[in-house]
Amino acid sequence: MTQIGSTMRDRPENAAKLKRILYLPMEIASRELDSRLLLAALALKRGFEVILGQKWLIERNIDAMPAGIYLSKTLTQRDAKSLRQAKDRGYLVAAIDEEMPGLVTSPDELRWISDDAVAATDRIFISGDHNTSSVRTRFPQSADRVISALNPRWDLLRPGLRHFYEQEAAEIRERFGSFILINTNLGFTNSEKGSAEEIIGEQERLGKLSMANPKHVAYVNGILAMEAANREVIVKLIDELPKRFPDRRIVLRPHPSERLDTWRTQVDGHAVVDVIREGPAIPWILAADVLVHTNCTTGVEAAALDTPAICVLPTETTINDRYLSNRVNPVAHNVAETLDLIDVAETLHAGARFFSDDMRQAFRRSMSYDDNMLGAEHVLAELEQAVVDAGMRLNEPARRCQWRPRHGYAWTLEDKNVRGALFPGLDREFVVKRIASIARTLGIELATQVHECGSKVMLLSAHQMPLDVRMRRFFCMTRTA
Repeated sequence: MTQIGSTMRDRPENAAKLKRILYLPMEIASRELDSRLLLAALALKRGFEVILGQKWLIERNIDAMPAGIYLSKTLTQRDAKSLRQAKDRGYLVAAIDEEMPGLVTSPDELRWISDDAVAATDRIFISGDHNTSSVRTRFPQSADRVISALNPRWDLLRPGLRHFYEQEAAEIRERFGSFILINTNLGFTNSEKGSAEEIIGEQERLGKLSMANPKHVAYVNGILAMEAANREVIVKLIDELPKRFPDRRIVLRPHPSERLDTWRTQVDGHAVVDVIREGPAIPWILAADVLVHTNCTTGVEAAALDTPAICVLPTETTINDRYLSNRVNPVAHNVAETLDLIDVAETLHAGARFFSDDMRQAFRRSMSYDDNMLGAEHVLAELEQAVVDAGMRLNEPARRCQWRPRHGYAWTLEDKNVRGALFPGLDREFVVKRIASIARTLGIELATQVHECGSKVMLLSAHQMPLDVRMRRFFCMTRTA
């Protein structure tokens, strides 16, 4: 494990001992939940309790919860305030950058990562040697706290574990038969967050962009041009695919942040095209005959799952260099090349053979893939070591529930902007079944109780939630219902 002496800084005297509680805030439920439940299962096995759920409600309650290990999903300027707040309250603070696995970054383009957020963390987990190097170069003062580790999001895609999704994939095949999956990612030009101008303005406000900087202007113009070309090629594909493959359905699955109505209007009149966004992407990729996408991280997930995937690049631009998917998938530059590659995939029943050895090696290098250790195991081991390196201690596994929120804890939080679309809900019974299924997939035994901690937040513990906490929850949530 990496030894770090510098993380003693800024620790209050009363923070010498942490509760064995792991906090896992999430933003996009469909993308993050399974990986966080995987972390939760392994953490529970180590004697932790876990709080997971909607990022914004967990952030709201940092001051009102027992100090434990706080694992953020991003390191934006907005995150910086919450991370510093957690650190000052005595938490051990760490982060996994959820955007990084699909990118090939350079130090100067890490605009979304905040200096203040990095300064507040004890560990930063980055996938891939290249991206790890970029982050260390961009933040040299924090280089010794940047750890190269497989993002747990990718653990359940391994050959020995992906059967976790097989029942869902089988149900999708039953519904749609043989189908071609199209995944889109028009994050600027078809966003639930607003128009491209509004998104650019928000990113300027958050310090991610400066339209006074010529490099930033060139980047934005390049993204807008790329998305316009990507949308045009997908529209043409929707017209041509039924002609070339009349026996196939087409499922178009927009990114979680995209507007669905745009695509539903676009495909109106195509009887064999369905616009659907349900659950995590992985079962849909497993169920599909082939995936078509435009520089989407799902192309990297398809490579991990051995599902043939085609990256469509209708524009020649240096912006393409920042995406991993076009390095681990065969590339088509137009509709005709895309149709021909689908033919190849279907004729050969290619599966894993659709990807070259170079593509497979690029995938492994970019993921920090370890045949002998899950990414989630690596992350948890590093977090426990970080506690030691910070001169702190974790309490021993307790005989009763350790999570006791103080007065002032907010049990509910009203959704605003796009939050409801990104995190529509968290059903307790679903979480109970899901973590039990993950535990069976891992081959571990857990006796887990799942308790609601407010709207869209759950406590996972080996113990019953204290009666007084349950009573407070009942009265507070009844009053705000």
